[in-house]
Amino acid sequence: MSDSVRLPAVAGLFYEGGTRALRADVESYLGAAARPRVPEAAWRALLLPHAGHVYSGAIAGAGVGAVELPGTVLLMGPNHHGEGEDASLSAAGAWRTPLGDVPVAHDLVEELLGAGAGIRADETAHRREHSLEVILPFLQAARPDVSVACLSLGAPDLDLCLAVGRAVAAAVGRLEARGKRVALVVSSDMNHYLPRERNREKDDRALDALLAGDPAELFGRVLLRERISMCGVLPATALLEALRGLPPSAPRLVARGDSGDAFGDTSRVVGYAAVLWETPPRTEEKEN
Repeated sequence: MSDSVRLPAVAGLFYEGGTRALRADVESYLGAAARPRVPEAAWRALLLPHAGHVYSGAIAGAGVGAVELPGTVLLMGPNHHGEGEDASLSAAGAWRTPLGDVPVAHDLVEELLGAGAGIRADETAHRREHSLEVILPFLQAARPDVSVACLSLGAPDLDLCLAVGRAVAAAVGRLEARGKRVALVVSSDMNHYLPRERNREKDDRALDALLAGDPAELFGRVLLRERISMCGVLPATALLEALRGLPPSAPRLVARGDSGDAFGDTSRVVGYAAVLWETPPRTEEKEN
């Protein structure tokens, strides 16, 4: 594990570059979320958008604001630039945003690297990538002591996604057996650059597959059959496979929208969604 810090790549571009302005923005998005929040032990995963905060911040805030964050989060996102390893796990010691440094969860990183599945320690894939960085300020504001592991997937390979998902489930299971709670957060926008009505139809198809929980169906529908430009389909596929190896959870759509909500242009939009996977109470909790 390196002592290096992964520096911001898109501060001042995708989100406010000043500490005070960024905190005000993020807290306003979180503050608008519905209450009460789901306790940290009662949910497993979130899917959140990663566009500029002015476009998708309200949707991301609705997702993060709907839950109580545990102390450790595995962030999984796409590799937009095609650089680095196919499954790249950041080995930096911390990730920096204008709100401060987010420490990396060393134990989770070690478990993931030890699981194999093609996961490699690699900073190249993360150096310019925005998909995880733009979500970090929401996690910092919601839980200032949060630690993260940051995983980028860049190869449209179903077998790799499934192997990564199984490795994630095994790593999380081992840590939780030692008393640590780990949440999974996938970064993905939905379909890109169609008129709002047509874009929403594509989003509906992708969300149907996502909520159904079949990783091969999501991968096949989005990438192979219907050409839905959901940029985080690879980490979302890995997530669905990981959820199969963890205690049962049920998804629900928390919020959705598109880029046209920001300034009113609906002629060529990008879709956004926040999806939450909740875990049912344990039997003994139901009886008490």
